[in-house]
Amino acid sequence: MSVEKNLQDTAQKLLEGAMAAGATSADVVATRSTDFEVKVCDGKIVTLTEAVAKGIGLRVFVDKQLGFCLTSDFRNDTLKDVAQTAVDLAKEAAEDPHNGLPDAAAKFQSDVELDLYDPAIPLLSTEEKIRMAHTLEESARATDPRVKKFRDSGVSSGESCSVMLSSTGVERQIEGTGISLWCNPIAEADGQLQTEVWYDSRTHFEDLDSPESIGRTAATRAARMLGAKPVKTQNVPIILEPHMAAGFLCNMLGAIDGDMVFKEASFLADKLDASIAVPGISLIDDPHVVRGTGSAPFDGEGFATYRKDLISKGALKTFLYDTYTARKAGKKANACARRGYASMPHPGTFNVYVEAGGDDPKEIFASADRALLLTRGMGRGLNSVTGDYSRGANGLWLEKGEVVHPVQEVTIAGDYLDMLQNIDAIGSDLTMRGSSGAPTIRIANVTLSGN
Repeated sequence: MSVEKNLQDTAQKLLEGAMAAGATSADVVATRSTDFEVKVCDGKIVTLTEAVAKGIGLRVFVDKQLGFCLTSDFRNDTLKDVAQTAVDLAKEAAEDPHNGLPDAAAKFQSDVELDLYDPAIPLLSTEEKIRMAHTLEESARATDPRVKKFRDSGVSSGESCSVMLSSTGVERQIEGTGISLWCNPIAEADGQLQTEVWYDSRTHFEDLDSPESIGRTAATRAARMLGAKPVKTQNVPIILEPHMAAGFLCNMLGAIDGDMVFKEASFLADKLDASIAVPGISLIDDPHVVRGTGSAPFDGEGFATYRKDLISKGALKTFLYDTYTARKAGKKANACARRGYASMPHPGTFNVYVEAGGDDPKEIFASADRALLLTRGMGRGLNSVTGDYSRGANGLWLEKGEVVHPVQEVTIAGDYLDMLQNIDAIGSDLTMRGSSGAPTIRIANVTLSGN
């Protein structure tokens, strides 16, 4: 019997138990996964874990009262107890007029082939993954003699299968694989230590950057920061590497959460359809990226997913609503619910990226007399309530496109909307890393606080 069939049967038993115990409606998410992780440090294995995990979560409604319960024990007696406990909890809960499953069974018609499962990943031996972890360190050491220590390096991989059932007729299942490599070296010279991390994460082994490449990149990035110092406080252009640009733009996702907007706890609450960025900025959430680490054909409530233009040519186009949030706000749910077996649905995203522009990254670097190339940030950055942005920064000081010296102990600060409106270059080098991506981006006239 397949894992999927076992999960389906278990979920069905729990759903039927909930309805028999007195639930008006209910839904179930059941997951089984195999997870592996090995960490090495300075040539030695620090941790090695391999585990099979499973869990099932039950959400029940007794009219407008909500109960939730979960377990990792799939025995029939336990499932019966979980069903009864969830119903009992619901009966003790306060009524909420917005509670309940989607009004109709979540429609699902999708012929997209996302290719999220790679059989090669479960076939990787423990020995091979240990070898890859050591190769990360060996490649980093060989790249620069100043790289002598490591915080850690490692490999994680896994496969999972999830099933969703509801009393309104929803039946969904999804399976996938994933593998990640990372390297976190420490470079040392003249009493100064600098660290950096580089990584890659994919659903398919053949798409993954090699351990050698990741180790070399991590070492180069750590070593180039040796001799870093602050610069004087000034207003200068900031150039964001693709992964930093992705983080900067994705900072706003919390502010387009429909629940935060409804609570008036988002600085974007009154900005729908307004131009919040330069026309060259389009921010996309695409659940249908083939082999995407965040891809899914359906959301956490069973609705078929689809591409959303969060920002289109600078204009904010949508907020994110699951069913509960939509009911509160008087809006329509837009297939953005995220959920695991241990959580209830909440608004979220899948694969978010900034569309590429037409600027050559080399020209972006060369066209500024002075600029900070931002390579690493510290701290949260954006205050989603006020729109204020402040973040510690490391990077490289550039003059006419040439690196003068590395920079640390500075802070980037400003009004986030002003920063979006001051973007003056968007590179053609869109790079996806994990479930987010962006091209190189330059922001003119940013306040840099240093000496």
